[in-house]
Amino acid sequence: MTRVVAVVQARMGSQRFPGKMLAKLGNQTLLAWVLTRVMSANLIDETILATSSSAQDDDLVADAEKFGVRIVRGSESDVLSRFNLALEKTNADQVVRVCADNPFVAGEEIDRLVHEFQSGDFDYACNHQQRLSNNYADGFGAEILSVKLLKELSAIATEPSHREHVTSYIWDNQSKFRVRAVDAPAELAFPDIRLDIDTPEDLFRLDAFVKKFAISTDTSATQIIESFRKYMG
Repeated sequence: MTRVVAVVQARMGSQRFPGKMLAKLGNQTLLAWVLTRVMSANLIDETILATSSSAQDDDLVADAEKFGVRIVRGSESDVLSRFNLALEKTNADQVVRVCADNPFVAGEEIDRLVHEFQSGDFDYACNHQQRLSNNYADGFGAEILSVKLLKELSAIATEPSHREHVTSYIWDNQSKFRVRAVDAPAELAFPDIRLDIDTPEDLFRLDAFVKKFAISTDTSATQIIESFRKYMG
């Protein structure tokens, strides 16, 4: 059986929004939204939080421990090495990368991604945002690649930007890889919609939205899109 591990990348030292992972969206922290929703995916065998060794992430680790996920701490800037560290001793074949600024990441969309990746001969696949005209709304999916390729990237990617942004080497050298951007289902084909949280303003906007429409960690991606389109009028 193919073993698939999700690695949630998160830290408290965001330049645009320090401490955002423990900020409240509705009645739960952003971290709680992400971990709860990732763990609802049926095709994920284990969920790992990959954060930094910095003392400023101690509170983040304490919050994550409530969810029973494995926690790995590594370099703050060399995120690629942190991912490789996270995958040691997991016996994983494939890794799903989840960016923790997407509170509405959906278990069913992670499952769609894993299924699509395993159904073809790809090096990498994604459905986390609009890529290669796949028309996805931004914020429901993730990225997937083999652990073997991740280790290869760690060996060949030397630019600081490629060490910080885990899959950027693939996109900057796309002709070398078999890349699949999963097509959005019609109900999620709204590429102009962005639901990630990068700034306090993003949080303020989405906090008002989840409270008005009673959005919870159980709400499906389809329901969230329907409600958000009503919210935006």
